[in-house]
Amino acid sequence: MFFKPVILATCAYLFAAAGDPSPLTGRWTNGRISMIQYKDAYTGVYKPPSGSHFAYEFRNDGTYTFIGLMQSTVYNCTTSVFSQETGTYESNGLEVTLHPQKNPYQMRYSCSPNSNKEAPGKLIERTYKFRVAGSKLELLTAGSTEPQTFQRSTD
Repeated sequence: MFFKPVILATCAYLFAAAGDPSPLTGRWTNGRISMIQYKDAYTGVYKPPSGSHFAYEFRNDGTYTFIGLMQSTVYNCTTSVFSQETGTYESNGLEVTLHPQKNPYQMRYSCSPNSNKEAPGKLIERTYKFRVAGSKLELLTAGSTEPQTFQRSTD
């Protein structure tokens, strides 16, 4: 089972008692970078590696920022998608609901710059069950059995 409600309720109480309004407060990251990197045979210049980076920052004032970057390089072409969502959040200690206010995104393709795109992005409200266990944050969407896992950032 994903979580035990009694333990989460106790954790939420302990954080509130310590003066921190939410165990979510802070920066949480998740990402991977490929071990393979392409090098241009003619110029000797290395291309960006493939990978992804996702981060949430929850602040005491009830606002949040989500940053997402996915990048793929195959031979000489790099495709990337970047999003920076901002808004407000509410938490009851067991669930967190995100209320996005801005979500601009960019799509870039190095081999066909004419297909590059920037747009305001969709504002989709969502609710997650969450658990903070040590330095890890787990977010679980309705109908999912595997949580998204983030590591607390110390920077």
